[in-house]
Parts: sequence; C-alpha cells; structure tokens
Amino acid sequence: GRLLETMDRAQAYREAHKGAIMLHQGETYIVSEMDLETHTIRVKETEVDYYTQPLKEVDLSVIEILETRVVQGSRCAFGEVEVTEQYTGYKIKRKDTIIGVEPLDLPPITFRTKAFWFVSTPDTEQHIARSNLDLAGGLHGAEHAIIALMPLHVMCDRWDIGGLSSPAFGENCEPTVFVYDGYEGGIGLAEKAYEILPDVFLSACELVRDCGCDEGC
Repeated sequence: GRLLETMDRAQAYREAHKGAIMLHQGETYIVSEMDLETHTIRVKETEVDYYTQPLKEVDLSVIEILETRVVQGSRCAFGEVEVTEQYTGYKIKRKDTIIGVEPLDLPPITFRTKAFWFVSTPDTEQHIARSNLDLAGGLHGAEHAIIALMPLHVMCDRWDIGGLSSPAFGENCEPTVFVYDGYEGGIGLAEKAYEILPDVFLSACELVRDCGCDEGC
C-alpha cells in the first residue's frame, strides 16, 4: 500500500520486471507483480544473497546522419537513430556466478534518439581475421568499454547509455559500433562524447590495455 518511487518504462523494464531484485534507499525488494495496464509494480521486502541482471536485444536503424569525421582512421558519425529494445529475460547471479536464467515476456520499447557510431578500419578487420580472433566479440567488447568510460567524460550514469555492435551492419555489411542516449529524442550525451571522441577512444583503449584478464570478460 506504500508508494516507494516512480520510474519511466525503460527503467521499470530494466530494474523492476517480475522477479527482479530491486534496491531502494538501502532496502532490498523482490518484484512480485508488474501490471502493464495499470502501470503498477508491486514489491516485497526480502533478504537474498543474489541479484538479477536483465537480458536485452537491440535493433537499430539510422534515420539521419548529422555529422561525420575520421578518428584514428575510423569513419565516425553522429545522427538520429531509431532504437527498439526488447527485454527477453534476466540472469540470477551470486557474485559473478550465474545460478539461473529466467525468460521475460515484455512488449518492445521503440524510440528515436541521438547516437554516435564508428566503422572499424579494414586493416583492423584483416588483422583480427589473420589472428583467428572474434570480430563480433571484439566489437561488442569495444562497445562495452566505451560505455563504461562514458561517465568519466560526460555527466551521466552508465544506464543512461545504450549500445549496439554488429560485424556486418547496414547495406554495406560493415563492422560498426553504435552508442546512443537511452531517452526519447536524446539528452546530449552521445553528442558531447562525439565532440571528444579521441579522448573517449583513448580511455577505453587504456582500460582494456591495463586490464589483468588474459582472455577477456
């Protein structure tokens, strides 16, 4: 019977879907019900030794290219995109161990926003192929590294930003990484990052270079 908080639909899908473990002012709750018709989420206080992590699929199309530039040999662009996010399930994790995966049946969220993107250079693609490494996995890792470092360059939270990587995007089937504002119309995050892309790329590169993992996360 108590109102804890309100959140937009994307945050609700991400943090308060049925079965989610939700934190609010230091207290832990489990989501028992998400009613999409009344826009109501019901939670119960709980004590658990695990947490939940949503699984999301993203589809993206470019609506308009507003600017282009070349950074360290990579063709980069900034513009308007249409994003469709589909939350398909969630992981149940204890520390770094996955102890379960549960499906979700939620309607997709489609919105227009601003994004920057870059196309991997042919030399990079050839080097990865010659080394028998994983192009799709490398692009996905680069996407996550850039998003992880964005809050250092742009005043935002990690969850304000979304991304998509593809080894063969668009009509030309080019290896491309997109980073977009997770809000309708955009809120200036991708635009600001686009202005300082060399700095964003450098910090992401240093993060991966100095990481102690041999095989990657």
